[in-house]
Amino acid sequence: MRIAQAADEYLTYLAVDRARSPQTLRAYGLDLQRAIEFWSGLNRRPELVSELDRDLVRAYQRHLGESGLALSSRARRLQALRSFLRHCEREGWTDQDLAAHIDIPKVAAPLPKPLSTSDTRRLLASLPVAEEEQLRDRALVHFLVSSGCRISEALGLDRSDINPEGRLVVRGKGSKERMVELTPAALDAISSYLRARHDRETALFLNYDRRSKARGGRRLTAAGARHLIRRLRRELGVEGLRSPHVLRHTTATELLTITGNVRLVQEVLGHANLNTMQGYTKVVDQSRRAAYRELARRLEPSLPPTE
Repeated sequence: MRIAQAADEYLTYLAVDRARSPQTLRAYGLDLQRAIEFWSGLNRRPELVSELDRDLVRAYQRHLGESGLALSSRARRLQALRSFLRHCEREGWTDQDLAAHIDIPKVAAPLPKPLSTSDTRRLLASLPVAEEEQLRDRALVHFLVSSGCRISEALGLDRSDINPEGRLVVRGKGSKERMVELTPAALDAISSYLRARHDRETALFLNYDRRSKARGGRRLTAAGARHLIRRLRRELGVEGLRSPHVLRHTTATELLTITGNVRLVQEVLGHANLNTMQGYTKVVDQSRRAAYRELARRLEPSLPPTE
């Protein structure tokens, strides 16, 4: 089988059998395309999966090492290639275990950067409500803070998903469903937004860009959500509000601080792997240590100067 065709079939497998998100599929597709382009530029140009060997795989690894790419980018590209080669072996397109020859550099996961409790309170209290679009912004921010949902999960909701009890089902990664609950403030913000609407659109969160109306696509997009969050950051002066995902980090950190229950927060966020929670745990630990240092500074008597 040709390498390009095998890559296409692998992406189809990820989409259908593994229910990977469009963003993941796009990233894997680009990473595999870069490997194929590298091999096509060599004097020895493999076209079939069966023509790939250890030397070609290692040549690509050396190329990445000399490319000046960030360690995280190199690790991501090699991870995509290793997963692809494992799939090729499972499907019988190659009889070599080429994935075993790929060493993926270890990358330290960056710590989440949640909003402080005071910044979160200030954000929620200062959201404007004069216009329908502002009511949408307020409802979305409250929803994200209340539920800890990913922005893709929030934007996939319909208005009919909201009920007076404030409990609803969201579909996360891998099409896995979970129950989330809204705070009274979040439910009130969403209800106020829906009462102000006079349309028949099914989407819960609408795009108010004129071009979206002309195209008939009224559901708010991820790009639109990022734009409105950046706008709120400028207008309200909440410097840490750099993306919708910051609000998910904020919810996770606040819940972990309140409950100390890692597994509970894992279930709320819909994380399949408990290891993903380590970043939030470190943030809470740092905050706790800083609080104790401040307590010691305030309560411990000053020592007399030594002679």
